[in-house]
Amino acid sequence: MSRLKEYFNRTGGSYLRSKNVDMIISYLALRRWIGMLGIALPFVCVMGGLLLSGTPVQDSISSYYYTNMRDFFCGLLISVSLFLATYRGYERIDSIVSKVSGIAGFGIALFPCYHDFVPSRLVGVFQLSPESSDKIHLTCACIFFILLGINSFFLFTLSDQKAELRSPRKNLRNRIYHLCGLIIFASIVLLVLLRFILGSVILSEDRIILILEAVMLLAFGFSWLIKGKTLFRDN
Repeated sequence: MSRLKEYFNRTGGSYLRSKNVDMIISYLALRRWIGMLGIALPFVCVMGGLLLSGTPVQDSISSYYYTNMRDFFCGLLISVSLFLATYRGYERIDSIVSKVSGIAGFGIALFPCYHDFVPSRLVGVFQLSPESSDKIHLTCACIFFILLGINSFFLFTLSDQKAELRSPRKNLRNRIYHLCGLIIFASIVLLVLLRFILGSVILSEDRIILILEAVMLLAFGFSWLIKGKTLFRDN
């Protein structure tokens, strides 16, 4: 037995027990996953509903909770939220904003929005009334998207270098971050204004909520892909 152990250590043992230096997922990979999942969410829900069950396009992404795409909706949203909650940026403010965004994302998934399909049935993991669950859902959604805009516009553009010392690509990325943040903020303001002007019924019938939510998720995902150096990285 001792000879076998000695042979194992001399030949394959050192190889099999070599340290894996890539055990911890890199910040870049984490940022890319956040971006890709955020972009995929609206497309997976809409196309999955249409192709797999003939479900008509819903009035919002959250309404897919009540379709055959419930598992994908919750799964993708919880995945994005988990990545955000565990993300640690270069500065403390990055970590705080990402963690609160993640918690708000969990709230969106755990507390379903109101839907005419279930006007009187208790909904969600915590079996709340549709009205109570909808209030928590909307609050979490507002916090989630506002913080996504703050992340893109204010935090991703931070740098230790003076403006004149930054690379052309860094300046280009900052302009795109600002654009993504502005798109998210403008979509939130537009959504609130249209809700007061047109009412929630017309917003739902015209799929305006769904469109604006998809636009915000695309801007969010695009900015995180850039932050993960998938796009517009330095040479």
